[in-house]
Amino acid sequence: MSAFARHPFSRFAGSTAATLLLSAAVIGLTSTQASAHSLSEVVRSSKGCGWSSGGYTTQSSRSAINRKGTKYGKVYLLWSSKYGENCVVTLKSSWHGRATFTQAVLYYRSSGSGAEGNADDNGRYRHFAAAVEHTSGQCVRFYGAISSGGHGGPLAQGSRNAWGNCHH
Repeated sequence: MSAFARHPFSRFAGSTAATLLLSAAVIGLTSTQASAHSLSEVVRSSKGCGWSSGGYTTQSSRSAINRKGTKYGKVYLLWSSKYGENCVVTLKSSWHGRATFTQAVLYYRSSGSGAEGNADDNGRYRHFAAAVEHTSGQCVRFYGAISSGGHGGPLAQGSRNAWGNCHH
């Protein structure tokens, strides 16, 4: 779902042919995923929002900051009317290119029934995390976090706790 997912070819590393295949796959993944440095690239990426049309509206954004106010990235709430989906992207500016804990969470609630759910993408990613969900007819809120990989939990966070952007 986001940059630098687990490599599916690792179980074949024993043979020379498979090792070459693994090397080619890693090189291919690295060049594709490493190119997702801008928000518009993350939007189009299959590891990001997956909106190949590239069309979206930024509904809200928050800086991912630590308790001292230092910014480590930005958390975006995006909307695609073409797909009827919201996408939350946590885009790193600090530790960019270094695999650290990165998280994007999209919370959604039916404006009619009040039923709630969420989409969560988190892991040790180098550039971003992205959570996407079909949310037409629902209200949303979002959260994102970036950590240096230490043991103290999220170092930098950004969120909007109020429900909003209810699409019909």
